[in-house]
Amino acid sequence: MTNVNFDAERFPPMIKQAVDHREHLKKLYESECKRVGTTPRQFTQSEATWMPTVDMWAGPTELLEAEGRCQLTNI
Repeated sequence: MTNVNFDAERFPPMIKQAVDHREHLKKLYESECKRVGTTPRQFTQSEATWMPTVDMWAGPTELLEAEGRCQLTNI
């Protein structure tokens, strides 16, 4: 991604929707496995298990400050 027309507010809902959809698909898969009498495969790849964290929604300036790489000042 670039910062051209970057709108940070639109990404959190899109990420939540994608994670919710993924979890719904996992449940459908597990239900179908149960219905046909097979053991569902355990998905361990990061794409199948990743969950967003609270700190990922912090802006870049706040993250840099937390890492000690910049200091926020009032001008």
